[in-house]
Amino acid sequence: MRRILAALALSALAGGGCQSVLEKPPEAGFEQLLRPVTTAPDSVTLEIFHARIPLEEDCQADALWNQIDEQCFSADLRRRLVANGLRAGVVGGTLPAELAKLLELRSDMPDPSAERLITAGTAVPQVTRRVVQVNRRDPASIQASEVRDEAQVLLSDRGRLSGRTFRQVEAVYSLRAEALDGERVQVRLIPELDHGELRTRYAGSDQGIFLMTPSRDREVFDQLSMEVALLPGEVLVLGCLPDAKASLGGVFHTASVKGRDERKLILVRLLEAPHSEILAKN
Repeated sequence: MRRILAALALSALAGGGCQSVLEKPPEAGFEQLLRPVTTAPDSVTLEIFHARIPLEEDCQADALWNQIDEQCFSADLRRRLVANGLRAGVVGGTLPAELAKLLELRSDMPDPSAERLITAGTAVPQVTRRVVQVNRRDPASIQASEVRDEAQVLLSDRGRLSGRTFRQVEAVYSLRAEALDGERVQVRLIPELDHGELRTRYAGSDQGIFLMTPSRDREVFDQLSMEVALLPGEVLVLGCLPDAKASLGGVFHTASVKGRDERKLILVRLLEAPHSEILAKN
């Protein structure tokens, strides 16, 4: 196979009038080309769900929190989150039936490939899912909202209330993950608001090269950073309080779809952690 590829490459170059060619492509080049893509050993695999909940089902949405452990975060962080209209907690082991139904993970749910009537309510999927691989060096982003023309947000910072107006604003969670011993993964989420007009900015790279990237201004809420250790199968749940539309939680977790107001849950489930050397030795 390699001889055939080499012959084809030489023929193509000769036909193009090239005056000087290598007699044979280096073996190392072929080895690198044919080598399968592998996952970095320190990467973790996460499953991210966005679930929309119509406001008429608010009671069911609030009932879900009775089965979500919010005590995994400190009392101080929980107070700061609540003051900004946010909620967060972890579900371990088997998912509660209500949550599995919401995420369409039950075995008795309708076949998604079957024919369905498309209506104004079903044109936008109620649940979306994606799988990402993250490590501590390369953060990922979870888009929590579409870009809004304007949002007036009531912010609470250590007991001080203030109102700000953001234009062309988009809510984003910055996501980092780092493997720990015992098949655990430390997941860190920081709420951010990207706002304003897109501008070309210069950013440095590890190779000392300056890159031009379009981006908006960024408001980072480090005081609301959520950090928790997850085991495979455990789920970090993010949502907002009822009537939180004017708060930060409202920007992240409420939306209007086809003229209907809805609340949104974002769930981050640990699918796979790097192999633990500690477990391997036991």
